[in-house]
Amino acid sequence: MGKFLCWCPSKSDFVPHSLSCLFPSSDWPSSFSDRFTTGAKFSKEGAGHDGTLGALDGHQSLLNYLARVFFIRNLVSKKRRRLVVAGYDLDMSYITDRLLAMSFPAEHMRAMYRNPLWQVKSVLDMRHEGHYKVYNLCAEQNYDVSHFHGRVEVYPFDDNHVPPLSLIKLFCESVHAWLSRDPQNVAVIHCMAGKGRTGLMVCSYLVFTGMSADNALQLYADRRTTNNEGVSIPSQRRYVRYWSEILSFPRGLNTTPDVNVPQPQSRELRRIRLYDTLDINSVFFVVSELQENPGQAYQPPVELTRKYCRQMKQGQHHTSSPRYYLSFVKKEGDEKVKEQEVPRFVVQMDTESSDPYKKTCLDYYFDCPLQVAGDVRVVFYEKTIGGRLFYACFHTAFITSSLLQFSRRDLDKVGRKGRSICGPTFCLELLFGPANSKHPNFPLHEASNLLSDSFHEKEALHCSR
Repeated sequence: MGKFLCWCPSKSDFVPHSLSCLFPSSDWPSSFSDRFTTGAKFSKEGAGHDGTLGALDGHQSLLNYLARVFFIRNLVSKKRRRLVVAGYDLDMSYITDRLLAMSFPAEHMRAMYRNPLWQVKSVLDMRHEGHYKVYNLCAEQNYDVSHFHGRVEVYPFDDNHVPPLSLIKLFCESVHAWLSRDPQNVAVIHCMAGKGRTGLMVCSYLVFTGMSADNALQLYADRRTTNNEGVSIPSQRRYVRYWSEILSFPRGLNTTPDVNVPQPQSRELRRIRLYDTLDINSVFFVVSELQENPGQAYQPPVELTRKYCRQMKQGQHHTSSPRYYLSFVKKEGDEKVKEQEVPRFVVQMDTESSDPYKKTCLDYYFDCPLQVAGDVRVVFYEKTIGGRLFYACFHTAFITSSLLQFSRRDLDKVGRKGRSICGPTFCLELLFGPANSKHPNFPLHEASNLLSDSFHEKEALHCSR
């Protein structure tokens, strides 16, 4: 029996040799040995009667333990495609022959449900020895880059959020330079789960090489997931489209795009409105910007203000500062249509709204307009502490008018409570003062094409009242 066992001094237990190579002692939890101190315990030969029974029980316990670990890893990876090769089962996918997406390469206890770092290294060394570079997008965790022979670059930003456009530019240029250096080189991109942030940056690079934003998002969804849901957070999809708009001419792997990232353009935020809310009188919101931190890649969100949107009298909107809205005319029935192809903006005075527009609105008017510039994040909470409802991220360079609207489907991480306060025509509406000027090197196009996949035009007509 002893010839089928290998001794692991660090754990003081026997382990089947075939399993020790799949799950080394360094990946076991510190209390692993203690879990088998009663009943099925790993035994040295000679324990008990002849050691055989103890060893067999130990093998069965280890098999059961590994089965649970593999089950947990597959459960955590959800609908992400996994790579099964040479006895390894990793949360890793080939998006193209030279672009790989994966979850975080973890060590110690975290390796029980994420990709074990040693397994990731083994697979990459086996398939792309000397020709891979790892790109870490996590702001929350890191690892020793020597595990991957020092070929690691970090482009950190927050989970479930978006990076500054300048970081996307640096990332794409780095990946492009690495892949152009040798036709065998591959880029391995990961965040924590290996889906949202990873998808945003992978799609951005695909756009960088000439693919359209829609095709890049679809390709990633097909190759990374089994349910065709790749980059699912609306703001992350929005930033892929921003990036597509920035790139100015046809591209290819042998062509370096002419990238002019728009400079932060200051806009005056005058009002925040939640239109058509249900069963709630007020919500708390925080407005922040991603602020450049000299010498560091990570740009933390810096809070600009925190206030309450409160309910006003139904059917009556009091003006505390000049407000602008899209002008529409009424046709037969209850439908509203645009007056003209290019909407005009008129000042709305204090008026009584007609019955169709007597929806509950939660408003906040800034006594002094709030100056925002660049990458902006607006987060809404049920209360001042906890209870996040939803949020939205956008860049001020892509605001082409004074009114920016988000339907419920345009908002990020809308949970159960967030959905419960949204009426049929719910809309987040941000009102800005007129733009001072447009960036001279950046062509601004229709904002509706950049805002969302699903911006519902008919429902949005009501939101302008």
